[in-house]
Amino acid sequence: MGDRGTTVTTVQGGLRGRALRALAVMGMLAFVLLAIPGHAQAQTVELEVTVAQIFDAPGPIDPKGARIHEKLTREFRYGSLTVVDSKRMKLGLNEVGKLKLPNGKTVTLVPMLLDDRGVLMAVDVEGVLKTDLRVKSGHLVVFGAHRHGDGKLVIAVTPRF
Repeated sequence: MGDRGTTVTTVQGGLRGRALRALAVMGMLAFVLLAIPGHAQAQTVELEVTVAQIFDAPGPIDPKGARIHEKLTREFRYGSLTVVDSKRMKLGLNEVGKLKLPNGKTVTLVPMLLDDRGVLMAVDVEGVLKTDLRVKSGHLVVFGAHRHGDGKLVIAVTPRF
């Protein structure tokens, strides 16, 4: 009878232990689920994409391209700058954003990771550039896209998150 009582106690103790572990796991899961939704909703990035054309010949600097000009003027010589397109994209992580350039090429932007160091973004300018960039919110990054007409195309991207 003692063996049988021990067996029953062990089974009941095992069930009680499993129930307590299950409750603990459910509590942790509830905590995680409550903590994640706000964070998961913030996993979108708004990209302001501006395409400009720079020319060697002297001329005006388009006021819509003032931030691009501030960034480029320290690194490149050119005479004028004209904004040819501007687009805002709101993308989730691993969502693909595309923009057709005046020269027929396509720019593809994919936010891959968002953390306190910025957004890690895959950038592909068809036939010209393929790279990953990490950019902080509100910071401007500019890269070249190729010759077009009498000038060169440049693409500026400002992420906000």
